Amino acid sequence: MKQDGLFPSSITLNGADFFLLQFDRIMWKLSGQRNVCTFAVTLQERLEYEDLEKHLSANSAYQWVCRLRLQKGWPFTLAKWVYKAGLALPEIEQYQLDEQGGLPESLLKKPFNIEQQSTFKVSLVQIPGAGSQLIFSWHHALMDAHGGETFIRHLGGSDAMQDVEWVTSEQGSLLPLRERADIALKMKEFLCDVSRLPFISFTNKSKTKQAVYYRVLSFTQAQSELITERARKQGAGFLVSAFYLAATACAVANVQSKKSPLESDMLIPIPLDRRKRGVHSPILGNQVTFLFYRVPLAALSNVKTCVAELIAQMKSLMRSENPSHYLVMMDFLRRVPGWLYRMQLTSPTKGQMASFYYSDTGDSLDLYDQLFGCAVAGALHYPPNMYPPGVTFVFSRFHGALQLTMGYMGSALDQDEVEQLLAQLQLGLLGKTNE
Repeated sequence: MKQDGLFPSSITLNGADFFLLQFDRIMWKLSGQRNVCTFAVTLQERLEYEDLEKHLSANSAYQWVCRLRLQKGWPFTLAKWVYKAGLALPEIEQYQLDEQGGLPESLLKKPFNIEQQSTFKVSLVQIPGAGSQLIFSWHHALMDAHGGETFIRHLGGSDAMQDVEWVTSEQGSLLPLRERADIALKMKEFLCDVSRLPFISFTNKSKTKQAVYYRVLSFTQAQSELITERARKQGAGFLVSAFYLAATACAVANVQSKKSPLESDMLIPIPLDRRKRGVHSPILGNQVTFLFYRVPLAALSNVKTCVAELIAQMKSLMRSENPSHYLVMMDFLRRVPGWLYRMQLTSPTKGQMASFYYSDTGDSLDLYDQLFGCAVAGALHYPPNMYPPGVTFVFSRFHGALQLTMGYMGSALDQDEVEQLLAQLQLGLLGKTNE
């Protein structure tokens, strides 16, 4: 990985970065939450604070990233991350847990002021008799989950990372301005149609600032193999993520139907990693576009029907180049003033953005064996939770074992509904033979 002297003094936010920055502003206004990614790595051994501090203080990439600050663009100019030499590095915070599992509540409530504070933070959690846990937090506008994983592997001393690039050489769309404007206009029309009200949502609007809670479903390797086989039998083939999404959508519909009769479709935006399979570059800058699924109510009756609907829509969206056109639109809108951008995002649907949020990080966590010289016992993403709708699901696989993190807010789900939803998810993924 490139080191001293090769780090740029500034990085222009790409279209996806700017999009996620506007999400941050919306989240802060509606729920008092920031668009922050949190990634927890559990170590089998105890990592001492002094050893962690020594590792990080010797890493020029860490020092560079921690000194990046957001520089807002004037209207019709581009926002940037700007390196500011001489700034103090963020404190490595320490926490003590009585037992393993979950995150310190105070850690999740830490504010992120990316104009005046670091966009990347590290916390060390000590668990008596159970090793240590490292908590990495970064603003979503800086990098996506894949980039964050790669950066953290670099910090932890991975040997196989010499050729990874920090930023893309891509300079946005090279299409003529008029053509980009036409594509952006057509995408706006598509989005207005696909996100038309009403659609199924847990949202119960609250004017109070809200806490985010997390629950985790973990499966054994044997159960994970059964889930993969069930995905094939349900028509997903090699598209296992389509099965995960279908099981999630059906579980959400089942729980929501107990609150009120279902009378509308389901809207689900899905991030799509633009990196080629097996490629981990670039690290900084969100390398994603989005697919937007509108799942009809009839397809939510069972998982197999939902899988078929999702795959049919995915093929149609790919044939029409919808993901690449959305990328062009995000790039085109980077120069729009933030307030106008946010109004365009929220006005057509009165602030409703999705039925729920979903992503699947794939098998990338299989690369986590060692970190800072310690064996890795587990790794898990805790996603930012956009409100509304206030419910987010992230699937990942660690050393062949499937795991699911669900983020939610109390205004979206009460505890009975949380338990129902987790039970329905387990049933949808494993079927009735949950052994």
